[in-house]
Amino acid sequence: MDNKTDVQINNIVTNSDNKLFRKINWKILPIIWFCFILNYLDKSNISFAQLEMKQHLGFNDVVFGLAASALYIGLILFEVPSNIILSKVGIRKTILRIMILWGSCTVAMCFVTTPELFYILRFLTGVFEAGFAPGILYYLSLWYPDNRRAQAVAIFYTATSVARIIAGPLAASLMTGLDGLWGLRGWQWLFIGEGLPCLLFAVLAYYILSDSPDQAKWLTNQEKQRVQELVNKDGKVEHHFEKRHLIELISDVRIWICGLIGFLILQATLGLTFWQPALLKTLGLTIKEIGWYSSIPALCGVIASIIIARHSDATGERCWHFVITAFIGALGLFLANISIHSIWLTLACLTITWIGIASAYALTWAMPGQVLVGKHAATGYAILTVMQGCAGIIGPIVIAYLKTSSGNYSSSLYFMGGSCVMAAILCIVFYRMRTVSSRKQLS
Repeated sequence: MDNKTDVQINNIVTNSDNKLFRKINWKILPIIWFCFILNYLDKSNISFAQLEMKQHLGFNDVVFGLAASALYIGLILFEVPSNIILSKVGIRKTILRIMILWGSCTVAMCFVTTPELFYILRFLTGVFEAGFAPGILYYLSLWYPDNRRAQAVAIFYTATSVARIIAGPLAASLMTGLDGLWGLRGWQWLFIGEGLPCLLFAVLAYYILSDSPDQAKWLTNQEKQRVQELVNKDGKVEHHFEKRHLIELISDVRIWICGLIGFLILQATLGLTFWQPALLKTLGLTIKEIGWYSSIPALCGVIASIIIARHSDATGERCWHFVITAFIGALGLFLANISIHSIWLTLACLTITWIGIASAYALTWAMPGQVLVGKHAATGYAILTVMQGCAGIIGPIVIAYLKTSSGNYSSSLYFMGGSCVMAAILCIVFYRMRTVSSRKQLS
């Protein structure tokens, strides 16, 4: 009888918690999701803009590789300082500052005429965007306990896949539909059209979001306490910055392995993001066709990443979910080498690739929960993002060099596929390092 009563009570508590987190999901995830879509579009819009800028401004592949890397140099230099500020002023003011500045810089890209100005504006875009993604990850750690966080993070990161779906058609529409309007080229309208909405969403996020559960007016006092209770089970999140936390974080080998895993997966992800339109152009497609065809693999990546992350949460298994998806991504990249002259076979291989790497990248952000428990999570996530951000510097340059030296994308595809394989191997190493009884917490 007692066992039956305990089961009933547990079911009631579980149902109540599910209802509470559905309420939280609908309140905070949509706005940060839309903001992240804009963030991704601003990072990747030069991949489509280059299709016209090369011709109109005379820029080559190396120029675009350096410009793509310049953004991540800015990100790396200012990622940690931005998140230290976040922990002091809160997410609302941070998003307001970041989005207004990066949106303005994106609009200013329409005035680019020289490689030097191109590099400067891309660098400044990175400086202004610094702290956004790790800031949101820290923010989610305030709202979600570990056993619910992977799905929340996966939903957040589906924004990048959705952005890939709409990036092509949107870029094609702006570049072909507005070309010549007010004397501006299509690529100039691309930057204007993707920069201005950032200003609007900056204001919306400021008024819709709450800095933490205890400040949410839309939660009852009982709901606030319950959220805090569940989150604190994984270790109390500290909001202030201490130098010793930074030293402890960078001296933990697991942080470095987490960062390297994310670096390798992001290297493949960013490489494919920046060069996929150019790769498709080699098949004789128009800008409009490239835009629409690019959305097919991305759509499959969105669906797969949600399903796989949900299954990972339900089973509590992380390692093999990541390993298998990383190998799937590598397989798609390797197979693309033998289908690079066929449009439909190439699209099939790109679809396999995005299913793998989109799912794997979402799962990389479930791993830090094994390390960043109970300590200065904002700084920890910023450090990991800095490590991963190095992929944005190295990847585009290496791929541009490989493409220029070989005259095709074959070696680049092998390079990205190899990165996925190495990430899978490191993931196995990371999870073997965990203690059997419990997670080791930094203190």
